Amino acid sequence: MIIENPAALPFILNEQIYLSKSDIGRVDAPSPVTAIPDEPVVAEIPVAKAVGEIPVPVPAKPANEAPLVTEPVTQPTVVNFNYSGKNAKGFLIVCHYPELEGMDEKHLAALISTLQRKELTLDDVAIINLAQHANATAKQIHAFFKPARLLILGQQGILPGWDTLVFNQLLEKNGFKALLTDSFSDMLADREKARAFWEQMKQL
Repeated sequence: MIIENPAALPFILNEQIYLSKSDIGRVDAPSPVTAIPDEPVVAEIPVAKAVGEIPVPVPAKPANEAPLVTEPVTQPTVVNFNYSGKNAKGFLIVCHYPELEGMDEKHLAALISTLQRKELTLDDVAIINLAQHANATAKQIHAFFKPARLLILGQQGILPGWDTLVFNQLLEKNGFKALLTDSFSDMLADREKARAFWEQMKQL
């Protein structure tokens, strides 16, 4: 029977339709299994291309991938220090004179005499008046002078990082030597303090 209008089928075929086994195949036959591809499907994002250029597929970016953030590189703070001497032998001497630009002249003469006994001159050392660099840190001072030997004259010259030094006891570690001792004001007023200083200074 040929039906020209498909909408008329429900009125013509009002009985239930049964299919035989020959119509649907074997009932006990396994259902066909759809093959699963080995490789994941990568979505392609269309890209703009010039005329005649072959398009290149671009893999889709995972939604949970964090954006690349470049951290700014922090440059170390450069600090310049006013000091006496030429630091030829990496010998740093720290003093503290709030009212002076450098070292007291009488105390400087006593220091020069002490250095001569060790066969050193002012060219071999660097003398910094810490009172003129109130905001300086021990790390900045070491980065600038790169001392192999450090002499701190007086408790007022102690900075965080140097506060582990034992008074009038030479510290030697990994080729670096450091000595915390009295100021020249105290040593010139007390010979015992000057003697204790010299005993340690001989090894510095």
